[in-house]
Amino acid sequence: MPVWRKPVAPHQRTSLRVVPLAFLALIAIGTLSLLLPWAHRPGQSIDALDAFFLATSAACVTGLTPVNVAEIFNGFGQTVLLVLIQLGGLGIFTANILLVLMTGQRLSLADEHTIRATVGRLRQVRPFDVFVYACIFVVLFELTGAVALFVQIAEAAPNQSVGRTAWEAVFHSVSAFCNAGISIYPNGLVHWRENIGILTVLEMLVIGGGIGLMALINLRYYYFWRRDPRRRGYLTLQTKLSLFMAAVLLLAGMLMTLAFEMNHTLGEESLRESLSWSFFHSTMARTAGFNVVEVGEMNPPTLLVTLLLMFVGGSPGSMAGGIKTITFAVLILTAWSALRREENIQIFRRRITPSVSSMAVMLALLAGLVLMAGIGLLMISERESASSQTSQHWLGLVFEAVSAFGTVGLSTGVTPLLTASGKFIIVLLMFTGRVAPLMLSVYLAQPAHRRRVRVPNEDLGLG
Repeated sequence: MPVWRKPVAPHQRTSLRVVPLAFLALIAIGTLSLLLPWAHRPGQSIDALDAFFLATSAACVTGLTPVNVAEIFNGFGQTVLLVLIQLGGLGIFTANILLVLMTGQRLSLADEHTIRATVGRLRQVRPFDVFVYACIFVVLFELTGAVALFVQIAEAAPNQSVGRTAWEAVFHSVSAFCNAGISIYPNGLVHWRENIGILTVLEMLVIGGGIGLMALINLRYYYFWRRDPRRRGYLTLQTKLSLFMAAVLLLAGMLMTLAFEMNHTLGEESLRESLSWSFFHSTMARTAGFNVVEVGEMNPPTLLVTLLLMFVGGSPGSMAGGIKTITFAVLILTAWSALRREENIQIFRRRITPSVSSMAVMLALLAGLVLMAGIGLLMISERESASSQTSQHWLGLVFEAVSAFGTVGLSTGVTPLLTASGKFIIVLLMFTGRVAPLMLSVYLAQPAHRRRVRVPNEDLGLG
């Protein structure tokens, strides 16, 4: 008997194409702009492949760079990168919610409640309202971060011009909140690694950008000091899990980095700096990409921990990439419930439906398959390249692939040494890692296909 499936409306198919087409258009414009002669410093130039690579990295807020941005690009070129980062980050911040609304589907009741609390209890959630309030959050975070960085940089570099200080503050504030990790210093954030104040501001911006739009709206309208529950509001399960997983991953990443690097890259540093740099690395490994310690010099166990952090990434609906913290949490809860022989998956006095668990497994499986394909292709393309001579060759390629797919931007130093084929593979991983989750979120928001005929159940043996 044929299975009935609900036909996909034309406007839904059109909406699904919006994200990849928009990002491709942004990347194309960015590539052409970065190739313009007046975007480069005197005597400097960049080839088309590197411009395409860098435009993709900026638009997908990844941060991998095949060239030194500070040495190649002048103010105009750096402005192009800033615009690409800002537009790409804003698109990521709002696209998944906007596309769900554009396809005619409903958000969860919890998400609709938080949006209505923000926009004044509208009868219907409108895409324009979501976009406007997303812009407000982005501007507030980035403006606050720019002011804080300006104060810190002005104090640390009093002889620098006000204009230059302001530009550095704005660029790094936007790059940090959008989780891009691109810097305009020749040696990156190593330039300020002794300044804990600047590192702290960048950390707060990265964490804020990695929480997610719905969680930020929910936190904005949660008045924890009020005794009356009706006037206090409530935190959704999404917000609670996002905050809990972020705290756990940040702390675990810091402690493991500190333990594995205490007698290596942090061996000659004070305890204060070791703690600061370990927390900074843990924060940036969750899709920001700034670094204050050379990643290529870190111990393999530290790189392994970093790989896990990059693969998980940040929260859904945020600037961050990866499979997302909620997906990782659901996978752990599913395994824990199966181990305890419990049918229901519960946390924070709430039950997670089996469909959410199935989606988490699917997302993790697809991400793993894409990464395996990307790593395999890199191993083939880079067999005779200069990157094969590095001390972390195979691990470096794996690290590069996960960093690209998770839109992180950390590298063991392999990026500039990649062949043309290797760079194109990394571009595909960056684009897939950024666009595919948004497309899947829209697809999974559509009603499930119901089969009219149910076939008999039969158990399978596992393990």
